Amino acid sequence: MYIDIQKKHNGYLLMRMRQLEAFRATILNGTISSAAKSLKTTQPTISRLLADLEYSLQLNLLHRRKGRVVPTPEGMAFYRKLDEVFDAFSKLKTAAEDISRDRQQEIRIISLGAISISVVPEIIEEFTANHPDINVTLNTTDVKSYFNMLMDEDLDIAFGNQMGEQPGVEQVILAKVDYICALPPQHPLCEKKVIHEEDLIGEKLIALDSDDVLAFHQHTDLYKRINPVTQFSTQHSANAYSLVNKGLCSGVLEPFSAPIWAATGVNIRPFEPTISYKYSAYFKEDRKQSWVIRELLEIAGRKFKKYETPPQ
Repeated sequence: MYIDIQKKHNGYLLMRMRQLEAFRATILNGTISSAAKSLKTTQPTISRLLADLEYSLQLNLLHRRKGRVVPTPEGMAFYRKLDEVFDAFSKLKTAAEDISRDRQQEIRIISLGAISISVVPEIIEEFTANHPDINVTLNTTDVKSYFNMLMDEDLDIAFGNQMGEQPGVEQVILAKVDYICALPPQHPLCEKKVIHEEDLIGEKLIALDSDDVLAFHQHTDLYKRINPVTQFSTQHSANAYSLVNKGLCSGVLEPFSAPIWAATGVNIRPFEPTISYKYSAYFKEDRKQSWVIRELLEIAGRKFKKYETPPQ
């Protein structure tokens, strides 16, 4: 008999939590269908949970208007208190993860191409000097897998180009970086100290591919202005530098790995007018209170600053 009562009691608590999650998701998303999608359930389920919550509280929390839901004054007041509760739960979860992380002595990082062989190792070097007993796993990935890996795997932080906002992901901009002009060995333009865009008219210039996640808008505008020969294209910096090194083309490329390729014979020159892109750190929203994230961000901010565009 006691077990049956306990099961009913636990079931009641679980349902109440789902009601609160459904209400919060509906406020955040604006529609019941979007709330259902965010909680990976059905629209009728969300509607039932909301109705049960209003009944149990004896409050009218939402107005339904043309497919959207708008909180009533009572609903908005309740949401503010509820958000405080969820924030407290998030901090508790982060604290528990930090305790677990301290015990496991491991952090996991992913990075996009070029910075994974330049600035990110510098970040890891300082972090592990501060915490010599912590193991670090660093992996690189392509743009399309980037956010999926961050959300689906047990990762601490990701570094890469600034990209669009992603649900559940916090983004911190680390630096705005000027790209440089990379010229093949023995290229006639190597005589110039600074390469201007008009110098590249008629030149073979590698195109940087854009997609829905990572867009090189300034390169697209540059190509329209100077109409270069773009026989080659890539989204990966190492590929671009390799083609430049073989004398197949020139490129306006990221500066992080420029010193490595300069040692192989690639000529590096400033490019004007400047083409600049922002670089960011990404982590799950519920990890932003983590000491690991805070320390990695502090170190990363200083390391990326070396490459940052000077203020005008």
